[in-house]
Amino acid sequence: MIGFSHKISWTAVFLFSFIIWLLPGTAVSAQSNYPTADDLFVNDYADVINSTDEAQIRELLAGYEANNGVQMTVLTVRSLSDYNTGDATIEQFATNLFNEWGVGQASRNDGVLFLVAVEDRELRIELGAAYGVEFNGRMQRIIDQIIIPYFRQENYSLGIHEGSRAIIADLRGEVYESLAETRGGTSTSPVSPPATSSSETPSTAVRYPAIFYRLEEILIGLGVVGTPLGALLFARYRRNRPRQCTNCQTMMTRLDERADDAYLDKGQLSEEYLGSVDYDVWVCGNCQNREVIPYKNWLRRYGRCPNCSYRTVSNSSQVISSATYTSTGLRENRAYCNHCHHEEITQSVIPRKVKSTSSSSSFGSSSRSSRSFGGGRSSGGGASGKW
Repeated sequence: MIGFSHKISWTAVFLFSFIIWLLPGTAVSAQSNYPTADDLFVNDYADVINSTDEAQIRELLAGYEANNGVQMTVLTVRSLSDYNTGDATIEQFATNLFNEWGVGQASRNDGVLFLVAVEDRELRIELGAAYGVEFNGRMQRIIDQIIIPYFRQENYSLGIHEGSRAIIADLRGEVYESLAETRGGTSTSPVSPPATSSSETPSTAVRYPAIFYRLEEILIGLGVVGTPLGALLFARYRRNRPRQCTNCQTMMTRLDERADDAYLDKGQLSEEYLGSVDYDVWVCGNCQNREVIPYKNWLRRYGRCPNCSYRTVSNSSQVISSATYTSTGLRENRAYCNHCHHEEITQSVIPRKVKSTSSSSSFGSSSRSSRSFGGGRSSGGGASGKW
């Protein structure tokens, strides 16, 4: 009996020791399930970013780090389930991945992760621990108003590019400019479009019965327009509200899309044809006074022409020479006005490719190089979206 008891004891000790030895290895294996960062700025594992946008995003993020010291990285994956991390939500996945990679500087915790799971139709902007809670709402507006509209059109490349520009503009405290506006003209568009149409002039904004002023004051007072959906509905309401003629106080009539063409000039007709601007024409049946009110289409990528001032500039870009790990590349950009045929051709430098010089392909490894992430942490702040 004594020998049998000793045999059981030694067997139990062996099994217990084996389990204890196995546990650290299991933990390491679980961590390695997260995707690695082969590039400091863009890891497009879902293959949805075209080469031109990817080069420009990398240039944008590299400039942000160089000028502001803030590390921001973009990651696309097909599905979070491909990595078997055990995370139940994209929020958990993003926070754990952020901390494993160590996005941002450890002394500042101001890194940013822009994560897109294409097949899951989810995205996340994960912020470093240093950002206050007010940044969550600001990132949510960027997701809802800028990124998701492109994603719903399956234009992931441009959505990620525009989203990256909007994030950096917001964190810098600057006004966001879309790519079309930057290339085609000087007009700017805010990250959060105002509740009223930005193209509606003060003179047209007051031409309706006083009872509607009171209704607007109530809606604003209740905070209805502070939400993305509320702002959208409020803007739609203001566009369709009754209007009163300033000359004779008679209620005006809005013409349909075909009838209002008679009151538009050739440039305005070009804008409507391209879909960059939609015009409403209101006519007074008593004194024949009329108002022509423009509404910019935020989803159309047309800039303002510096020659004729209409939003009819389309942009194209081609890579003349690709960047390598040892030399920069060159890109040619063409801005063409579809109305007056004004054309501008410029060239820009594509920065050299950046790769990790650490012993591992992942920037999140324990052996870090000067071009790796800086060990930043996230406490779960940011915003998410679905489309």
